[in-house]
Amino acid sequence: MNKLAILAASLLLFFGAMLWFLAAADWNGFIRSQIEIQGAQVLGEPVTVDSVDLQISEGFGGIYGVSFSNPSQFNQPKAFYLGEISLDLDLVSLGESPLIIESIILKKPQAFVEFDQNGKTNIEHLLNTIKKNISVSSEQAEQTQPEQKKKSSDKPEARIAIEKLTLAGVALTLDLTKVNGKTYNIEIPEVELGAIGGTQGLPASELAGVISTNIFKAISKAAKKQYKKALKDKFSDQFDEKKKEFLEKLKK
Repeated sequence: MNKLAILAASLLLFFGAMLWFLAAADWNGFIRSQIEIQGAQVLGEPVTVDSVDLQISEGFGGIYGVSFSNPSQFNQPKAFYLGEISLDLDLVSLGESPLIIESIILKKPQAFVEFDQNGKTNIEHLLNTIKKNISVSSEQAEQTQPEQKKKSSDKPEARIAIEKLTLAGVALTLDLTKVNGKTYNIEIPEVELGAIGGTQGLPASELAGVISTNIFKAISKAAKKQYKKALKDKFSDQFDEKKKEFLEKLKK
């Protein structure tokens, strides 16, 4: 359970649950419940999933309608939403190490980024929460692990390698009402996040954190760029207003 708690830290929480599917009568339902339960535990906010349909024997599948609620101190109801997470699995690697995911595409993503007066965002808040909870879960797992389970004969943790990770064009809503009173709707072009794990793969407990960090950094970068532009426009408007007032005084 501690391992699942660690994996639940990202959009790709299902990776850890995939390793359990052979032992679960309803592994799609199992994966869905673990995403929601453990995701909420790690993020500190509700996580919901509409449906899961992994066709392991065919080497492909998807998770649909993954929604992450916003921290309570922010106004937007959602922080992030994914219409679909699709994947292609290398069937030859089943039961091997690393398990190879040929490609993952995050489709129809929607991000709702809200800035406070200091330029900090809800996405940054979630990243900090994830980082803290992963660290705590790792420490707890290490402390509660019996010494006899640390022998060299123990089976090593499963490793996973991703050959290609793609974040499709993100519909980004920027709430800058606390900065300049405006809200913007823009789109981030498709982002190739490349391969993850190399030829050796990464331990399942580390993979989710790497993926989620890369995704949210891409979103945060685009949001910060728009934030700087909004500040520039705000100061420009203020300058024009002051200039107008000054000219009016000269006329009088």
